[in-house]
Amino acid sequence: MRYLSLLLSLGVLLSFSACSVNPVTGQRDFVLISEDAELEMGRTYNSQVLKYQSAYEEAKVKNYVQLVGDSLSEISHRPNLIYRFTVLDSPDVNAFALPGGYIYINRGLMAYLSSEAELAAVLGHEIGHVTARHSVKKISQAQLLNLLSYAVAAKVGSNAGDLANIASGALLAGYGRDMELQADSLGAEYMAKLGYSTQGMLDTLSVLKDHEIYAKEVSSRRGSATQTYHGIFTSHPTNDKRLNEVITKAEVLRQETLETNSVNYLKMIEGMVYGDSEAAGIRRGNSFYHRDLDIRLISPDDWEIINTPNSLIFNAPKGEAYLRLSVTDQVKKESPRDYLTRMTRGKVFQGKDIKLGGNEAFTALLKDGFSTSRIAIVFKDKQIFTFYGSSLISGLNISDFDEGFQIIINSFRGLHEREKKLAEPLRLKLYKVKKGDTYSSLAKRSSISYDPEAKLRLLNGDYPEGKLKTGNLIKVVE
Repeated sequence: MRYLSLLLSLGVLLSFSACSVNPVTGQRDFVLISEDAELEMGRTYNSQVLKYQSAYEEAKVKNYVQLVGDSLSEISHRPNLIYRFTVLDSPDVNAFALPGGYIYINRGLMAYLSSEAELAAVLGHEIGHVTARHSVKKISQAQLLNLLSYAVAAKVGSNAGDLANIASGALLAGYGRDMELQADSLGAEYMAKLGYSTQGMLDTLSVLKDHEIYAKEVSSRRGSATQTYHGIFTSHPTNDKRLNEVITKAEVLRQETLETNSVNYLKMIEGMVYGDSEAAGIRRGNSFYHRDLDIRLISPDDWEIINTPNSLIFNAPKGEAYLRLSVTDQVKKESPRDYLTRMTRGKVFQGKDIKLGGNEAFTALLKDGFSTSRIAIVFKDKQIFTFYGSSLISGLNISDFDEGFQIIINSFRGLHEREKKLAEPLRLKLYKVKKGDTYSSLAKRSSISYDPEAKLRLLNGDYPEGKLKTGNLIKVVE
């Protein structure tokens, strides 16, 4: 009876989906979610996004993005929705949309764009995902898979439901080539109708492709996986036949030319935070400064500092080892030695009580299975700073990296008054190229802590080998 009931439910859902008409194509879609449910879903997810990711609050930037986004959404296939465009205070190169018209762009992506047309391309693409109800389609597919899994489990008494849940998770992981291409097509259409050149779409995708190539190079050095936005092109976007076809088709719709001087966009983002936010702490060269936590750390010259939302990571050359710092509240009165012994159940050895910047601390080696790690605990201002250093490569000895681990740990101290300025974020500045300037010479003066030349090239659309032209206005970082 349970199996029959599930099949009947499935039939009802499938018949309901036949009543759903796609706003873009006018054709019937497999969608199990009404528009009202879609809007409520967007409201719920939006509150969750803003709970874990801060909005970038500089008024001129957020108002500008909303203005450009509104102009695009008003001529979209779903102009009845109220669209909200939020700039997130994140250095990541990313943008995304939630059901119901909630659209986000990271300031990290805005830094690498160079014109209003490119910004319109990003926002238009995300509006395209909303108007074509792509997220709703993916969620509907996941719901169907879950229902099928329950039906199979009821019929055969197996764990097939677990397998289907994994499949539904994979469906929600990304839109896929066809949906991304449709979003590009819709974004280009909306751009063209407003008077933007659709070349802005190709320029934007070229920026993203160059950033993807750079990200893969960095990941190779770190020994980590690459995560990129819009990483769907195997070749350069300008060589993608299907993309060029939809861009050309959209360009025909352009009846007038909208003035989109790139200088206006550059002036709009001048002064915008670049890289780390003050709340996350600031990397400068081989040093790290955090105003709120009141700490300064230094790494060996050939190590890379990686700042993530949840922890600070010091990466050894070639990614062979790492030291991770995490922070949590202290809730019990005890010594760092007692805390670490309690947390590791006595698995530490060669322990030593130390003082770091006047703070009680304890460092030791930790034996876990066949591996040995360096661990240190610092108590400061009722917070616990935990350092954990280990090798990522089987067979490498802790002694090969322990000197580097201890250099970083022993550098822990509070900020001096003169260093508080260094805990302020880096910002984008405009610079007119002078005769004799090269990316190499500008990189030597840049405050960018890692790969400054490559990042300056990416910021200005000259990655990997473009050259500067005297008199041009470019973005630098101070």
